[in-house]
Amino acid sequence: MKIGKLTLGNTPKIAAVIVDGEDKKAISAAKRDGADLLELRIDCFKKRDALYIQKTIKDIKAVNLPVIVTIRSKAEGGKAAISDSDRLGLFETIIPFVDAVDIELSSSKILKDIISQAHRFNKKVLVSYHNFKDTPEQKKLEAIIKNSKKAGSDIVKIATFARDKKDIIRLASLTVSHENIITIAMGRLGVVSRLLFPTLGSLVTYCSVTKSSAPGQISLKDSKMLLEILKEA
Repeated sequence: MKIGKLTLGNTPKIAAVIVDGEDKKAISAAKRDGADLLELRIDCFKKRDALYIQKTIKDIKAVNLPVIVTIRSKAEGGKAAISDSDRLGLFETIIPFVDAVDIELSSSKILKDIISQAHRFNKKVLVSYHNFKDTPEQKKLEAIIKNSKKAGSDIVKIATFARDKKDIIRLASLTVSHENIITIAMGRLGVVSRLLFPTLGSLVTYCSVTKSSAPGQISLKDSKMLLEILKEA
């Protein structure tokens, strides 16, 4: 599995989350501190007109890191309330300029169109599920994976809030049972998952460069250091 020229699956990969396309210091820091790829959270950008985003992405690509782009829905943690039609229009405009897109399984009105458009340009698709309240039972998690694959995902991403250790164990079991998956346990108890799950097969761990974009997200520098220690252990 590749995103751009980056091969996933051999060793844990780190995605730096960029919440402001004009924050050149954060983008430079991501490159300097060892990020393997960038996730652009367009829903967090101050400006979201198509031409601005196209130019911003072209500038960001100059750091020579693969780029995943998402316009997160408000229902799954997006900062701005953007209509499905506007999200679809933005995705269609920027897909040719990025290496992968992330779209929620719950965005059923636009899911098929975005996957089709991304694959037409040979871009990878992450179909994602975010739950900031709890971690569903195994049966529902398996159904999410099945439905994501059926929709045409290349990678399934599941990020859920961990209320207890059983939630961590459930997500860990899911990780080792499936290929081409990204799993994250959010919240205080879930911090360990951002280091543990990549060693179990989760393709990417997400880290902050400036401010955290999800509960329990840790900094790029700390993630890089700790993953290196685990690799050498």
